[in-house]
Amino acid sequence: MKPRIRDALQFCPNLPTPPAIAIRIVELGRDPNVDLTALARLLAKDPALASRVLRASNSALYGGRRRSDNLRQAMVVIGLNATMSLALSFSLGELLNGDAYSHRGISRYWRRAFISATAARLISELRNLPEQEEAFLAALLQDIGVLALDAAMPEDYRALLAQSRDHDGLLQLEREQLGSDHGEAGTWLMRHWRLPERMASIAFAAHDPVGAPIPDDHRDFVKCVAVAGRIADLFLAEDREAATDRLAQAGSGLLGLDGEALQDLIAQVSQVLPEVATLYETDIISARQAAGVTDQAREILVARNLQLIQQMEVQQQQFQEMEHTTRHLRESANRDALTGLENRRRFDEVLETEFMLAGENGWPMTIAFMDVDHFKMVNDTHGHLAGDAVLSTTAHVLESHLRKRDFIMRYGGDEFVAILPGTGIEQARGVFERLREAVLEQRFQGTGGARFGITVSIGLASHMDGERRVGSALELVRAADRALYEAKGSGRDRIGVDAA
Repeated sequence: MKPRIRDALQFCPNLPTPPAIAIRIVELGRDPNVDLTALARLLAKDPALASRVLRASNSALYGGRRRSDNLRQAMVVIGLNATMSLALSFSLGELLNGDAYSHRGISRYWRRAFISATAARLISELRNLPEQEEAFLAALLQDIGVLALDAAMPEDYRALLAQSRDHDGLLQLEREQLGSDHGEAGTWLMRHWRLPERMASIAFAAHDPVGAPIPDDHRDFVKCVAVAGRIADLFLAEDREAATDRLAQAGSGLLGLDGEALQDLIAQVSQVLPEVATLYETDIISARQAAGVTDQAREILVARNLQLIQQMEVQQQQFQEMEHTTRHLRESANRDALTGLENRRRFDEVLETEFMLAGENGWPMTIAFMDVDHFKMVNDTHGHLAGDAVLSTTAHVLESHLRKRDFIMRYGGDEFVAILPGTGIEQARGVFERLREAVLEQRFQGTGGARFGITVSIGLASHMDGERRVGSALELVRAADRALYEAKGSGRDRIGVDAA
């Protein structure tokens, strides 16, 4: 908080002070050994307050509880903490709703506080939070800083109240012109009153429930109050559509509430508000206005849900198209355009994986390098189109003679490479002998109609096959390459096997 604002609050002679009974309730709350008897004695000193607590316990706020005929029964039914929070909210509510402040242009913000309090209790009940009455009180006091700033710097602050049209607008004006906002002022005031720290921190944390520096175990409590504030903004808004959209974003983002849950919540707030207004002897919003807000919000949320469904369908379609494009690009990056086989890049990935699996599981693997014999002569004699046909056909023959679990790739130029997981050298020799013969049977047509055939040379090397072991995948590649050159050096059209 800016020093100027802090000084104005600290030395303000008219700073609002809590009623004496509120101070006593807070003091009782600090006593870990407080019991119903001590609180009953305190409330008995203020029969009007005791009567309002009894009425509240029998109201729609506690519709599911057993009816109480006296204060003692009410305290037993709703519990000590609930009774203390109710009594404190009534006591401080008188301050918020007092005639002394009715002329200051701040009644809108107290109406927001009462609606927020009602909504916060319903939200905390919906989410099974144990602090339902504390949520009511926290939301009731979240805008207490408006009263503090109005008292401490009336000339500056009342101009902001007059300019603002809603809660967000007031916050923006406060930050721009004062350098602080009523959330910070409210936290300062509640600490000055020595209210519990969690209650005090709500005032500033509710404006930024995700980023505010508060303990993690307070975070859900603050989010309930923040969403409750958005519900209050809806009931007080001139632009209901914008307010409903802000509520939908907050409800979904902070609490995971969908449109249907928010509709139910708004309807419940609308039903309970008249009784809350009666209990606190204040005017909040007429039943007709509340019903109108509920109906309009329902229409907007339904339309918004339909729009979100449509957007999700479009996004899903876009995602699927992007996924298809990405998959296609990934496959294209790993696939040779001429032969349709996977390429050298894919070979490097598969080799490392299969080499590791062979070592971990103790099963053999064999790799084979294959080279089209005298391929340069094919291009020079029959043309590059014929050379392309040779590569494509050879690729098809290789692919058709291997199992689906084997891998065949174009390594580059006229060279192919195959990986056979779970296959030892002798079994691989038989596979590639049949493959060599199949290539030998192929016939191609060159320039001028001349027909010709080709041969291939093959080099084999294995790992984890009997006594055959190599130290790395790279060594296995080098072994197969040596075997290929041995086959080519021995006259081509044959299979070479690494002796390691």
